Amino acid sequence: MKEHEVTLSMGNGMRAGAIHDSTDRAQIQELIMNSELSDRSHEEGVQTIVEGPGHIPLDEIDANVKLMKRLSGEKPFYMLGPLVTDIAPGYDHIVAAIGASLSSAYGADFICYVTPAEHLALPNVEDVRQGVITARIAAHIGDMVKNNDRQRDLDMGRARRDLQWEKMYELAIDPEHARSVRNSRSPEDEEACTMCGNYCALKIVKQNFNFER
Repeated sequence: MKEHEVTLSMGNGMRAGAIHDSTDRAQIQELIMNSELSDRSHEEGVQTIVEGPGHIPLDEIDANVKLMKRLSGEKPFYMLGPLVTDIAPGYDHIVAAIGASLSSAYGADFICYVTPAEHLALPNVEDVRQGVITARIAAHIGDMVKNNDRQRDLDMGRARRDLQWEKMYELAIDPEHARSVRNSRSPEDEEACTMCGNYCALKIVKQNFNFER
């Protein structure tokens, strides 16, 4: 494995499968064992990722990430979501994105994409697409905090201020979807949108103020 630069993902079979069992003794004991195995792998020159829990409430994410990083010696840490509620089948990609964005902000190094089909069925192509998009959103939200990476959001704010629709599409995580939503409800005034129409606050401000580009 060292020769081929394989990275081992230290999985966990005792992680909670439901919110009710989150951060219990079995999970923590297994984390300690996986951290020890990760140390042994590093001694042999084999890279590792330490996996974390999959179902935990919002208020336990910070503690879980800090505990995992401390016990593993700051090794790369991978959160399996986490899912922060169990009552949203069909929307688990959104639930996971909420947990993943917080996990990333608190220091997790990898996040897991989850599809709308989670706990229901084998995902199809569209499920995978939605899962990947929501995971990318979560990763970006986390990076905004962890890396103070906010330039793209600043650029989007300026594009919205100036009603530069092509620039907005360019900056969007899913440009095709953004474009299709707008095109499916085309406004009479191409500069505004159908939410406010002629009463668009940005358009009115633009007509009365000259912003520096």
